[in-house]
Amino acid sequence: MSYFKSHFGVIADFSARRISIFDTDTLTLLQYIPLEADVIDVALTSDCRWAVVTSFNSKTIFQVDLSEFPAKLVGSATTDTFLEDVQITPDDRFALSVDGSAANQNIVSYSLEKNSFVSMLATSAQAVAISPICDGLVLTAVSDANSVRRFMINCCGELQDTRQQFPAGSNPINVNFSPNGNFAFVVDFTGNISVLSTILPDDISLISTITASSQPQSMAISRDGRHLFVLGSSNVDIFTFDPVSGSLALARSFAHGLQIASFFGVDQIALDPSETRLFISATGEVVVFTTFGTFLGTVADVSGPGGLAICSHKRLN
Repeated sequence: MSYFKSHFGVIADFSARRISIFDTDTLTLLQYIPLEADVIDVALTSDCRWAVVTSFNSKTIFQVDLSEFPAKLVGSATTDTFLEDVQITPDDRFALSVDGSAANQNIVSYSLEKNSFVSMLATSAQAVAISPICDGLVLTAVSDANSVRRFMINCCGELQDTRQQFPAGSNPINVNFSPNGNFAFVVDFTGNISVLSTILPDDISLISTITASSQPQSMAISRDGRHLFVLGSSNVDIFTFDPVSGSLALARSFAHGLQIASFFGVDQIALDPSETRLFISATGEVVVFTTFGTFLGTVADVSGPGGLAICSHKRLN
């Protein structure tokens, strides 16, 4: 059996100290892998065959093979940095992670092939985002400087600090690129979402800002880049995005009634492949809503909170 025969999601199940793999159609647990670590975030490769999972206090990144049932832990590596937010490069070769809370920690680059860290640079970063268009652009949120910082990553996974910083709202805590790589969305502690133009990587500009209805924490973006789903402390806000003006407009909002853990850069909301349902990782539960706010249920035997990733592939027969 392969997980590719079903729609599935993976959560860094923080409270249970494990990763949990679940069926997004039946909302049932498929498998869990105990890691005995405070796992916080997870990212999937573009083909959904591999997952990387970060642990904060153990300073470890874990690699999981999802291509066969059961999934299995195939590697781990430890560094000197507390690891929180994690993203995978678009070529699926490297994972970048930062420590969300402490200043003067490292941004690290982990090779999935070598199961080892191949590059690290000292920095202060609360979240990390990698451009999806294979141009090597990396942005980190720098909360105390009210900015994003530009890094580059090459084909060997080596990081370069350009030392360029650009305004990005007040105390930014999370950043994600649009699917075409032309924009970046930033949420901050003051309750705002900012839009950055990244068309010119060495001249990134802040082009618009809008206020969320509750303290924003994480984001999910539709495949066409026209809708942004922002998970806040009490609400989910759905914004439409106009790529011509670079502006967001609130389309609708609904109260989720959940307890949302506060992490730096960790996305606890995800769209399913049909983009009609939202999965939210909350304290004690993983909950499913329609994108219009209708409650659909909870994922059985999965507790949360923690980073959440949904395989975007369609079912294979």
